[in-house]
Amino acid sequence: MRQRVKARHRAVRPRRWPWAVVAAALLAPAATIPLVLRDAGTPRAAVPLPAVSVPQPPAAPGPPAASRRPLRAVVQAHKAGPAPSSSPAAPVPLGPSDAAGLPPLLASYCRETAGKHAIAVFTGGAWGCGRASRSADPVDMDALCGWRYGTAAYARRIAPEPTGWRCYRAGP
Repeated sequence: MRQRVKARHRAVRPRRWPWAVVAAALLAPAATIPLVLRDAGTPRAAVPLPAVSVPQPPAAPGPPAASRRPLRAVVQAHKAGPAPSSSPAAPVPLGPSDAAGLPPLLASYCRETAGKHAIAVFTGGAWGCGRASRSADPVDMDALCGWRYGTAAYARRIAPEPTGWRCYRAGP
C-alpha cells in the first residue's frame, strides 16, 4: 500500500509549463512595443506648403487687463482742522499717542466698518480697508477719528510717514 501512495503522488506533479507560456505572452508585447513606437522621422507633405509670414507683435504691450478693479487711492492733504473761532484755542490731542498706535486703531476701524475679515493697508499714499476677495476702500481719516473719539474729533497729519496721523478736537 505504501508504494501505491507514492505512485499516486508521482503521477500528480505540478505543471510548470503554463507559467512559462504566461510569462512569454507578457514579455512579447514588451519587446515589440518599442519597435512600433520608435520615431519614424518628420512626416513630409506630398505637396510643398506655402510660405506664410507673420507680422511682429507690438514692441511694448500695455499692462495686462486686471480681473479686479484697481485700488482707489485717495491722497488726503494736510487738514487745518475746524474753522477758527474768535478766540484761538489750541487743539487738544486725542490720540494715538505715537506712530505705533495708529495701525491697531486702523485695524479695529476696518473690522468695525468693512467686516470682521478686513485689514488696514497702506497703498498709493493712502490708508484703506480691504479684504482678500475685494480691493481696498479708502479710509477717511476724519471719519476714523470721529468713530473713535466722537463727532468733534478731526484728523491732522503731523509727519510725512504713513503713521503720522493724529486725532484732535477743538480746544476747551
